[in-house]
Amino acid sequence: MNNEYDVIVVGAGCAGPAAAKKAAELGLSVLLLEKSQVPGEKNVSGTCLNGAAILDPDLQYIVECPTERLIKEMRTYHINDDRTTVFHEIPSEGVLLLSVRRDHLDSWHTEEAKKAGAEVKLSTTVVDIIEENDYVKGVITDSGEKYFGKVVIDAAGVNSIVGRKAGLIPKRKGTSMILYITAAVKLGEEVINERFGDCIEYYLSPDIQYKTWPWIFPKKDTVTLGTGGYMDENLINDEFPNVKKYMDNFMNLPIVKKKIEGGEIVSWGVHLEYDETIERRVRNGLILTGEAGGFVIPFLGEGMPEAFFTGIYAAISAAEAIEAGDFSEAKLSERYEQLLGDNFFMQAFRHIAAVNKEAILSKSDEEITRMMQQVIMGGGFISNAIHTKWMKGVEDEDMELIQEAYDFQELIVPYASVDPDFENLIKERGRK
Repeated sequence: MNNEYDVIVVGAGCAGPAAAKKAAELGLSVLLLEKSQVPGEKNVSGTCLNGAAILDPDLQYIVECPTERLIKEMRTYHINDDRTTVFHEIPSEGVLLLSVRRDHLDSWHTEEAKKAGAEVKLSTTVVDIIEENDYVKGVITDSGEKYFGKVVIDAAGVNSIVGRKAGLIPKRKGTSMILYITAAVKLGEEVINERFGDCIEYYLSPDIQYKTWPWIFPKKDTVTLGTGGYMDENLINDEFPNVKKYMDNFMNLPIVKKKIEGGEIVSWGVHLEYDETIERRVRNGLILTGEAGGFVIPFLGEGMPEAFFTGIYAAISAAEAIEAGDFSEAKLSERYEQLLGDNFFMQAFRHIAAVNKEAILSKSDEEITRMMQQVIMGGGFISNAIHTKWMKGVEDEDMELIQEAYDFQELIVPYASVDPDFENLIKERGRK
């Protein structure tokens, strides 16, 4: 039948094209389905790619993607009524991050999957799954079309219909979810060069977020701003009747207002992101990747490398299962979990996220801002987690907590340094 494939991938965000590309390279027949007319067109938020992850051999091809800027600096503003404390990190060499646009990145990545041999269908929404004898056998689209696959890879995002229909995506609420609002402000390349350069900015101040870290990311001629908060009962209240109020306050901070003065708001966005792991990521004939599988760390702004990795690992797991003629949960999960467990980047950032989340939820935003202004050891959000455990250990005379803080600080050392190999990789592989 024309509608039968080895692998069906649902969603052409970050994980989907990575999975489709890898599966096609492994010789499988692949169908990639995407609901948008242009992959990534609904993702208006600014985003950056982590250099530490892209150095991994599996992801080095990503440096060939369309890039807006090479980010080489980072500023963090801690703002209270009495003072503003700015931490400006300027590595002596190297590139920290790649600033990209999701509509450009996802479209490029989808084309790479097509070049590898995957079939792509855009403007196609999956509305249901096909099940038989407790196996996921395929998907049904909004036009009633049925597509059958030996393995389905779900890469359709935080509330994917595939994962929900399969019973793998649980109800998500409260501190397991973050609601972000984003805005893109067009300033022109010359103005951005003058006001931001190749530097991303994070902000922390009362009334501009709810336990998150607002950001400004520079693109070529546009900057993207984002803020929001955990979706518990305190996110929306009399003072903040909607999440846009946080953004209004953010944009009206004197320092921010001056930086975006004269700009034109060209787009708004609202995004839900999941901030917990899920117990089960695989079913018979089905693998969840990216945000669908809970592989995202929104508090740290991480999710794209995790999506790439999980897409690639899902494709490898599917290929080996197909070769063995066994598409069971046990077969798929064994290899998938092994690949995930062997990836230090995935494991380290998940641990970093959990420790930071525990610390950030234990204090008010104002308390965190003031504490960060008093911390001498570096100016990132990571220091909040270290400081919290360290001081608690001293107060309680608990050496185990102090040791945990020290071990955590040692864990992040590789990510606090800038590897010049990343810039060399960009020069070798080129960028568009």
